[in-house]
Amino acid sequence: MKALVMTAIFAATSLVTSVANELNNKYAYNYAVDDNNQVTSEMVYKADGKYLEHHLKYDYTYDEAGRVVRKEAYKWNATEQAYERYYCMTYTYAQEGVSLEYALWNDEAGDYTTGKQRAVYNLTFDGVNYQAYEWDGQQNQWQLQAEHAVNSDANLFAVR
Repeated sequence: MKALVMTAIFAATSLVTSVANELNNKYAYNYAVDDNNQVTSEMVYKADGKYLEHHLKYDYTYDEAGRVVRKEAYKWNATEQAYERYYCMTYTYAQEGVSLEYALWNDEAGDYTTGKQRAVYNLTFDGVNYQAYEWDGQQNQWQLQAEHAVNSDANLFAVR
């Protein structure tokens, strides 16, 4: 029985590794870094045979503590032969945790105003509290969608 379980684990590991390698072989990456060795821009190319095709671009902004405060994504527009704004993630750090806001680019408004979502991670005495929000444009405020608390007693799939 133990041999059967170990065989199943090795087979599953091989499958996951194979899929991960296949995905990694489909993309190529190029990074630009600043004087502090922080990534300021990341280019993602589709690897199609022997050629690379533009796919995505990410620009990063950091605070004085070296933490990412903004990640702006661009997608390649093959017709225009240029990158166009796609979405933006803004990180806000506080003593009790971190919040993350996500918004899609709105061409008409010329700003990140579409599909706004927010996730808040607050550290508690015995774990982490997670809250998910969506922007309500009619009421002009964030609406709580879900909340989860994970404490040290939680059953995890993996333990370090």
